[in-house]
Amino acid sequence: MRHTFSTLFFCLFLQISMAQELSIEKLEKALSDYTAKIEDATLLQDCGHAFDGPAFFYKQMENNWLDFALNVSSNSKKNIGRDMYNRYVALGQLDNSHFAKPKVEEILQRIVRNVSRKEVSYRISILKSEEINAFATLGGYLYITTGLLNFIDSYDELAFIIGHEVAHEEMLHTQRKVTKLTLSTDLGGMTKMEGFTNIANKINKTFSPPFDQIDEYEADKIGFELAKAAGYDVSRFADFFKKLERYQKQDLIKKLTSTHPFAEHRKKCVESYIRN
Repeated sequence: MRHTFSTLFFCLFLQISMAQELSIEKLEKALSDYTAKIEDATLLQDCGHAFDGPAFFYKQMENNWLDFALNVSSNSKKNIGRDMYNRYVALGQLDNSHFAKPKVEEILQRIVRNVSRKEVSYRISILKSEEINAFATLGGYLYITTGLLNFIDSYDELAFIIGHEVAHEEMLHTQRKVTKLTLSTDLGGMTKMEGFTNIANKINKTFSPPFDQIDEYEADKIGFELAKAAGYDVSRFADFFKKLERYQKQDLIKKLTSTHPFAEHRKKCVESYIRN
């Protein structure tokens, strides 16, 4: 099965390379990256859901198609991210006086020292919300809620969460989500009519579950490495999922309709990173 997917992927890239006049070097790099990702798919067989392996291969093909379908410029990403940030400011939803804000910003700065895409300028904000949530938007804008800060037990745990959100930008997950939204809707018209808060909600909810769950696994892995390189205690990185799984009910319908994997499976993957 693995060789079949690799052959299909090669044929797909050969067609794209002919259409886009890609260099042999770029094609070889793409194939090399894909081969490396097969190892990640193998890992998911040990710690993820039975559906995660097949979803992984589909997701890689989709990602490569999205990267060719639309290129969002750096300026466009910064503008969209900044406009969404300004929207939160106008609504009074940012908590700039939260006692943990200096520590949150310190953690972010330690983590971004190890990113590959140095051109991204990251900033993190605390949202006034009891919801336990964190998310990334275009241009390096990251958000965590007061509810999440109340939920965690250590700054090591928080470092993993922030590393996870940085990884979404680092691995172009946020850009691809906007690409999917742009290809399926009139993004320009939507920005004028609905405002950037609604765009954020659609970007975070209008995907193709369960395939986008693969982005979460990848962000967990990259976030783990970023937080580890920043000097935080890896033994605390799975704590968030250990607590979260107590409140989750697992069933097939939820698996097929959710944009995030079950906390139990994410916990097992993080624990495997710790062991290895």
